[in-house]
Amino acid sequence: METQFSILAGLPPRSECLPGENIIVGRAVEVDLVLSHPEVSRRHCRILFHENAWFVEDLGSRLGTSVNGSRISGRTALSVGDQIQVGPVTLGFGAAHQQNAKDSIVADGETGTILLYGAPVATIPLSEKLVFGRSDQVEVQLNNPVVSRQHAMIERGPNGYRLIDLSRAGSFVNGRRFDRHELVIGDQIQFGPFFFVYDGRNLHRVRRLSVGRILAVALTKNGESGPILQGASFVAEPGQFVGILGPSGAGKTTLLNALSGLSPAENGKILVDQTDFYKNLNQLRSLFGYVPQDDIVHGDLTVWQALEFSARIRLPAGTPRTEIRKLVDHTASSLGLSDRVELKISRLSGGQRKRVSVAVELLSRPALLFLDEPTSGLDPLAEFKLMELLRRLADTGCTVVCTTHVMENVFLMDQIAVVVAGRVVFEGTPDEARMRFGISRFSALYEALQGVDQKHLPAFQTPQPLEPEQERPAPRPVARLKRSFSLPILLARQLAIFRADPKNTLILAAQPVIIGALVAWAAKDPVLQQFFAYIGTLWFGCSNSAQEIVRELPIYRRERLVGLSRWSYLGSKFLWMGALTSVQALLLYLTLVIGNQGTQGIFLWQIFGLVLLAFAATGIGLTVSAFARSPLQAVMLIPLLLIPQILFSGFTVPTSDMSPSVLAISQLMPSFAAQRIADCSFILNQKITGSLIENYERSYFNIRTWYKSATGMDVRTGSVIAELRPLWVGFLSLILWTLGGFAASSYLLKQTERN
Repeated sequence: METQFSILAGLPPRSECLPGENIIVGRAVEVDLVLSHPEVSRRHCRILFHENAWFVEDLGSRLGTSVNGSRISGRTALSVGDQIQVGPVTLGFGAAHQQNAKDSIVADGETGTILLYGAPVATIPLSEKLVFGRSDQVEVQLNNPVVSRQHAMIERGPNGYRLIDLSRAGSFVNGRRFDRHELVIGDQIQFGPFFFVYDGRNLHRVRRLSVGRILAVALTKNGESGPILQGASFVAEPGQFVGILGPSGAGKTTLLNALSGLSPAENGKILVDQTDFYKNLNQLRSLFGYVPQDDIVHGDLTVWQALEFSARIRLPAGTPRTEIRKLVDHTASSLGLSDRVELKISRLSGGQRKRVSVAVELLSRPALLFLDEPTSGLDPLAEFKLMELLRRLADTGCTVVCTTHVMENVFLMDQIAVVVAGRVVFEGTPDEARMRFGISRFSALYEALQGVDQKHLPAFQTPQPLEPEQERPAPRPVARLKRSFSLPILLARQLAIFRADPKNTLILAAQPVIIGALVAWAAKDPVLQQFFAYIGTLWFGCSNSAQEIVRELPIYRRERLVGLSRWSYLGSKFLWMGALTSVQALLLYLTLVIGNQGTQGIFLWQIFGLVLLAFAATGIGLTVSAFARSPLQAVMLIPLLLIPQILFSGFTVPTSDMSPSVLAISQLMPSFAAQRIADCSFILNQKITGSLIENYERSYFNIRTWYKSATGMDVRTGSVIAELRPLWVGFLSLILWTLGGFAASSYLLKQTERN
């Protein structure tokens, strides 16, 4: 005997024919009809055939079971066409899913109209008070008989908008029924068959709520030494906690990266809620959260600052600050971080830092959360608490998938996938895994795998084939159509990081003052002092920025996935580090002026040259940072760049002593441009006298060499050189170095993303 069920509301529509006379309905994987909704109990109700009739009975569920709107208390008879309310999900009994012309009930509410003050809308701007319902007397009319005449109300309160349920059937937020609820950005709201997402200012109607089912078939990927994934298949149901296990080098992280779209597979297919993931990567990526092994937060920021900046980067432009604060509060509270929000992240324990990384991902309320070895480096207690947290997240409806090598906490998971040599050889419940591999404890799993012929282990097959005709188009991104302009946010974050470490600030300020004082004390030659000024500026700029990108790569990669612009990121680094280096250069210059009791040469040219050099040096340092694979490697590269600057500057080796090939190389150097600007500041527009030559000997011979090569004439005593061309060439050279550094670091950063 087969019975047909159709999902009419509360979940994406589907129809199933189930055999048998005793059918269990619930959220658990092992029941007959799985309804993956967090408000459906694991074993919610039973539908049975008895004495030639069908009945339904509740199994002690939390929200109860209703038939045609009436809650049942015992065994209740069913007829074809009856509607069974299983918590927030409505089932049609005995008929395939189809639109009913009489009552217009559909699964996703697409044919039901929404009227705001009589006009059809898809986005509802919130005001002081809005009542939702079927009646034509409410502000927002939802034309569907499942909706009550006055179903719910949204009003502005002291802490933002609150939602109040007015209906008998109930309203749901994030799959849970409520009486009163303070709305938080990303909340998913259900009134009967109508679905909305709250963005802080508006309700956006969506075709269906994200339920987070992921199905992968035959994923393959090759590495430098051979295949990493070999026809790997995988399935995760909505609201499940799934662990990916396997020996080192088995391909766990590669599979996770393929599933999350961070590094797509070369062959194979992934469906997310029956939508082709790889074909719609840009639209669907915003539904995912990804936590790598490395922390994706800045250690110098407090927990609150890290979450607030992350929220501002992720949320649309114009999101009210009060709503951002509410979102941060809600996220910190849900992860047990409320009492740690004012602490610096660097002062937290390993488990707490990992929770902050998870919190950053939960700000965007993802339907799926991927984590790569989240318990790596944690003590056993912290491991258990983090895994318990992930279990609770899955219970709220978020699908959680993580790689792990920790066996003690596998019992918390709904499913585990065992990866061996790039293949998923098993996926099922922990109890099924123990039976499959003949082990009593999971700590013996890897030993059991070593004792079998891994090449002949059968690969896991997904429970259902992909059927292209059933694929759905990608949902339109909600509340992500216009990102915040991130450059000001990134600059504000740079300032917060800078202010968080007063000792570092003191060192950065003391460096130029101490160096300038030593130079003023030891060297009285003004040309030599200018040489030390621009070499010091080059050193400041390169050393300040050489580690900026490489040490933030995990953070940058994750923020790129949520829409951060590469240009905004690099722009913030250039502006901040360039300004910081400029301040150091000016402090060095001011110290020299004070030490010499005045300036020599045209000081505006000197200052302008040092500021341009500061940004050029920043470009060099950021290029090194984008090229290096580690902060240590970046630091080691700096001397290789600075020593040639000294050698080819035109000061240590005069231009008159350089061979044509050496001079050609020297003229490309930013230090040569800075020396030329300094030379011009001393010599141009000055009468050539013996005392001038004696005071600025190196600058005189450099300008004389240039003048002879440019005009074919020698400089005569008593003449005045007024040609400004070498000055403008010096300025232009530094500008080109700045632009070149920006372009080079952008290109290298793009290559890093691809790799």
